Amino acid sequence: LQVESNLKIDDSTFHSKFAAFRVNGMGDDTVIIKHHFGLPDLMGEELGKELYRKPPWAIYLKDGIYTYLGIASNEDDSTLHRVVKISADHACLVIYNDKVREDIWRAGDLQSLTMFPSDQILLARLLADRRGCILHSSGVIVNGAGILFVAHTGVGKSTAMDLLVSAGENCETSVQHLCEDRNIVRRIDVGWQVYGSWNHYDNPRVSSENAPLRMICFLEQANENTLTKINDRREITLHILECIVKPFVTVDWWEKIFEVIDLLSQEVPCYLMRFDKSGDIALEIAKMTERLGKSELTL
Repeated sequence: LQVESNLKIDDSTFHSKFAAFRVNGMGDDTVIIKHHFGLPDLMGEELGKELYRKPPWAIYLKDGIYTYLGIASNEDDSTLHRVVKISADHACLVIYNDKVREDIWRAGDLQSLTMFPSDQILLARLLADRRGCILHSSGVIVNGAGILFVAHTGVGKSTAMDLLVSAGENCETSVQHLCEDRNIVRRIDVGWQVYGSWNHYDNPRVSSENAPLRMICFLEQANENTLTKINDRREITLHILECIVKPFVTVDWWEKIFEVIDLLSQEVPCYLMRFDKSGDIALEIAKMTERLGKSELTL
């Protein structure tokens, strides 16, 4: 992602969490985000077919160009706070911001590159085109193997991650955290990889690390500690659909994301993880990673 602006970008513009994700130059597949400050005059402009309208967005499509209008929550208020022009492949975004957002930019410490509530609005769309998705999950790397704990908020994703990290510290096992709430999975040539991301609303613990994805655990709080292999691909699909991060969805997005889920359900071992807060579940995870042949740890 390359960010450009007609206002100055310095070390204080974006939150410090982005430092770990910075690279020295453009890659083979670069998405451009261009910020302008000052709204364009849309008077007389034909925006095309309206696809969606629900505050804070109204979305139009014409000749392969999406136009996102930042609209007010009050239907009687026609004020726009943002206009976004997006190419059909979502590889170029031109974002026009109002005066309020200009002041926010100048104040710095921005939590997202797009200045949207979260960059996942963009990333969830881009990843579907690249055999990937974002899951509501916490993630860890155990001796080089990526493990995801997948669930909605309040079920215990962070708790499960902390239990495993603590157990690793107690026995000098290599356990690294990824993101506590949003992690990226993607199918590349060598197989499935899991990546940390910066898309967490209120916790600064994020990581730019990545690892081969060896295990997905769908969480359920209980009075026991068990890991049960899920063999039914339909059940896996339903679990993933419950926790996948969605952008503005279109037919082609759904087609691509179902292909991603189908591959994921076939190629990555998935488990139902029932656990309490004793920490004993770390033993079950250790045994499982050993059986998968990716680790020899004993927690």
